[in-house]
Amino acid sequence: MRILTVLLSCLALARLATAGVIPVIANPGFEKGSAGWGWYSRAKCTYAISKENPYSGRQCVVFHNESPLEPEVYGRLFQVVGVLPATEYELSVWVRGKNVSSAIHFTDWNSYTLNIPSGSYDWQKISTRFRTKNDQNSLNIGINVVNLCDELAIDDISLKPIGSPLETKGINGWFLAPGTVIGDNAPASVAIFLNSTRKSTATVEAIIRAGSEIIFKKSAQVKPGENSFEWEWNSGKAPVRQLECTITISDEKGKVVAGTKKIEKLGSAISADLDKVEAKLKDFDALYKKCKMKGIPLDYPLVTRTMVEQFLPLARMDLQKGEITRANWAVGDFNRSLDNAMAEMQAYLKNPKLAPNAVRYRTSKVEIKGLSFIGDRQDSSGKKSRGPVFFCGYGHFGQVRTDMPRWPGYGVNIIQVEIGPSAVFPSENEVNLKPAQDIANLLDQAAKNNVMVNILLSPHYFPGWAYQKWPHLMKGGGGFFGYCVDAPEAKQIIEKFLRTVVPLFKDKPALHSFCLSNEPIFDRAAGCDNTPAMWAEYLAKVHGDIATLNARYKTQFSSFSEVPIPANGHYDAPQFYDYVVFNQERFASWHKWKADVIHEMAPKVPVHAKIMDSALLSRYTIAWGVDPELFGELSQINGNDNYAFPSGETIAWGSMNIGYDLQRSLNKKPIFNSENHISPDRSNYYIKPENFRTALWQGAIHGQGATTIWVWEKTYDKGSDFYGNVMDRPGCAEAVGRACLDLNRFAAEVTALQNVKAPVAILWSNASIARNQQYLDAMSRAYTALNFCGIKIDFISEKQLAAGKGSDYQIIMLPNATHLPEASFKSLLKLPPSSQCVIFGNSPSKDPWGNDFPDNEVAQLSKQAVIIPLDASPDKELWPKLLSLLDKMNLLPEIRVVDASTNQPVWGVEWLPAKIGSRTVINMVNLLEKPVDVRIVSLGRQTTEDKPMSPRILQARDLLSLGGQAKVRTLKTVTPVLAEIGQ
Repeated sequence: MRILTVLLSCLALARLATAGVIPVIANPGFEKGSAGWGWYSRAKCTYAISKENPYSGRQCVVFHNESPLEPEVYGRLFQVVGVLPATEYELSVWVRGKNVSSAIHFTDWNSYTLNIPSGSYDWQKISTRFRTKNDQNSLNIGINVVNLCDELAIDDISLKPIGSPLETKGINGWFLAPGTVIGDNAPASVAIFLNSTRKSTATVEAIIRAGSEIIFKKSAQVKPGENSFEWEWNSGKAPVRQLECTITISDEKGKVVAGTKKIEKLGSAISADLDKVEAKLKDFDALYKKCKMKGIPLDYPLVTRTMVEQFLPLARMDLQKGEITRANWAVGDFNRSLDNAMAEMQAYLKNPKLAPNAVRYRTSKVEIKGLSFIGDRQDSSGKKSRGPVFFCGYGHFGQVRTDMPRWPGYGVNIIQVEIGPSAVFPSENEVNLKPAQDIANLLDQAAKNNVMVNILLSPHYFPGWAYQKWPHLMKGGGGFFGYCVDAPEAKQIIEKFLRTVVPLFKDKPALHSFCLSNEPIFDRAAGCDNTPAMWAEYLAKVHGDIATLNARYKTQFSSFSEVPIPANGHYDAPQFYDYVVFNQERFASWHKWKADVIHEMAPKVPVHAKIMDSALLSRYTIAWGVDPELFGELSQINGNDNYAFPSGETIAWGSMNIGYDLQRSLNKKPIFNSENHISPDRSNYYIKPENFRTALWQGAIHGQGATTIWVWEKTYDKGSDFYGNVMDRPGCAEAVGRACLDLNRFAAEVTALQNVKAPVAILWSNASIARNQQYLDAMSRAYTALNFCGIKIDFISEKQLAAGKGSDYQIIMLPNATHLPEASFKSLLKLPPSSQCVIFGNSPSKDPWGNDFPDNEVAQLSKQAVIIPLDASPDKELWPKLLSLLDKMNLLPEIRVVDASTNQPVWGVEWLPAKIGSRTVINMVNLLEKPVDVRIVSLGRQTTEDKPMSPRILQARDLLSLGGQAKVRTLKTVTPVLAEIGQ
């Protein structure tokens, strides 16, 4: 039925349009071309308004994209509409496609994601429902075309609020009111929509109450044919937490309550709630004192106590400064944390054995053994030991220094700070040692608090006077590096800086390691004055003579100096692969030079660099000079800057898992994520503490031995990178401390899980990234499917493959790895019978310059391999194929995690068993958006294909639960479980 709007007043309508009670998408069917829509593109993506086969009307919009899936490479058509805060909406759209690749989606990055189907299909409707944030008044409607598509047509985009129903005799409809209003005397709206064919006049009334007080009352007569109302109201002064909206309808038959809705009011009542938290803290302290008098270990409740003590005043300040939503998050976190910790302590008083015996790092010399940091430890009873230590903490500026005395209470044991040349050399002839002396003093303070310090020796803080003196340095660089790093003048500054500051730090007991660079990339290296000569020299080293190069390139250059340096995205240039490797070796060589200078003065201090996963897992960044294998070889630690952002009810786990497993496999050394991003910068929505806990726990399972989280700073500047991070999230700060305590309490179990032998290795191919736009997508799909099979996953590099390491694995997965160095390709032909190649997609058939390998050798590899076609099917359809192969090869664990209702494998649950002496533990985490009921079974080993083993159900308890007593049954979303199998 057509809805008519009753015009209450021009002023009211203007206010309501701003408030966005009824969202209006301009030109939703593209009947006016692209009017009302904005366009952004960093891809080979185009769109056009087409009259050919629209869903409705005269035309639709059609996209075409030639850019494969790569970070930050996409086209986006978008517009902004007004919405109500804390309100449910439905977004729907009609789509049709021809050869549409996966991952294309509608999103605003914060509220919703609506995935576009892959493949080829006629018009179909897709939709999603979502709830706006508590302080959200606008929504970005936009489609991200992030992957290949021949044709993707879009028509009839719709955004509808999902209101509360109105139902009475003869009249029905719905009404819309915000789920949350922020502030006292804050403006808000209510809208009423009636779908009825009534023949008589009726009266509609809205009443909003704050407790017993009526803060809004409005009524209007509804004549036949009129059915829509929009009114503005005010949240009032009453310090209440909840308002109630009631809609009544009166006609000749009488007055009927048609609908009610609770509205959360975030205002002055929060101050009273914080007072209640303060009172509850006194009850907490009384329990804490009782437990302490009985000698019960209280490491975990102490984390809660430390968090509330620091964050309670911050929450009051948030309230004063208008950060009402943030203060409300804090109230919820405080109450949950205090209630849980008090329940723990009450349980301890009844049975002191339930109290965890925490194991903490004690200031000592830390060594590296395999994937582990080894240091001195002490448990809650005072027992000392030496063994694996997991380091967890924060970076990176002033507040981590100020809070040094708090860190033991928080349960964390490491921080990162930084210093660069510009601070030490403010002018050419001046040396300022105070910043370095401040860090030296911090190291002394850290040692007293059993906290380690990682020092980022920030080469990106390059002196301004040096740029003025040598302006040619600015011709190259990349990212934070504004200069040509290996120019003699630049190296002179960096070496002088290192020789000035390193001696002040090197012998300090609290020094953990040096970080060589922050987010290193060298994507503008071609502009450096020294690049042409280095490039020609590299080509001569690789090819020997110009004739060999010409034969490989199919060119006619007369000298190496004639070969042009390709652009970073010139993938098809014959010399592109050579430039990729040249720049990677060059940038790694500079880092090694820096490490060597440091080790002349401090030979036993480990080093690492903060390489970004986005510089590894994208074809777009392949020429940026970052090779994880080379960086790992020059370092004692695999350094990185990775992330595990929230994604719906779970976390974006793929980048972390793949990045960590890649670095761990290429160089068996501990991982240090020294800029761990778990909450997005400037995020203004609640993030569950479980996300932080899972990121830390799962990071450790995949090889992380140390991490400092971005960022321990407080700000009220919504445009700052600090805004929305962990100091705005008290529950997350508590989760970090408890996760760190758990990792060290179960260091033996986590270390055993880290060192499980992998039966499968996925080929990591530099050549295929450079030459094949589908390689990384196939690699990610293969990894995702394998991740839910209960096995450890390794990667193997081209260099490792050529060296014969392939024989260490039962399966070598080749994910559309079409191009390989000749030595790597030939090593596949020489694998022993115990190693099986699995080709996912196309077989390796070309060298890095595009020359064909001999047909008989390609045919031989294909004949030896298991081949799985690469199609547009989702990862979930690849998963059973790999499970079946692993099962046939007897590579699945005897003890398995299965769906409790079917005894079948369960998609979306990552699990991995490990042996510790006679004990078996299983790490499990549910990465789906809903709980999963599981059971643990033993299948033994298959003896024949026609006589499968009957599963034997095993009992297990979750070691991470209170007293380690909870039985393993239901896996909550993003909540790690460390199960121990009963004897």
